[in-house]
Amino acid sequence: MTRDEILGASAMPLASPSYPKGPFRFINREYLLIHYETDPAALRAMLPEPLEPDGNHVYFEWMKMPDSSGFGDYEESGCGIAAIYNGVKCNYSCMMFLDEPK
Repeated sequence: MTRDEILGASAMPLASPSYPKGPFRFINREYLLIHYETDPAALRAMLPEPLEPDGNHVYFEWMKMPDSSGFGDYEESGCGIAAIYNGVKCNYSCMMFLDEPK
């Protein structure tokens, strides 16, 4: 295996990737996003350095992916925190859960 093959891999393990190389298509997906405010001290405890909280904003997301190329039919959910990294706003995924493709 060459260096370029290793660096160009889309997934691990290299000999048997867990998912195919993109591009990916997600058709007929359902999406629910709940945005809310929470305790700033709790957010600070959840964010790794050097991230800083961007206010006290959190989100919960749920997605149903009935037709995803290469991934099959699955659902996912998770939580994220609005953050700042080196002055740039971003989202930090603190939890993500996926079920097994059907």
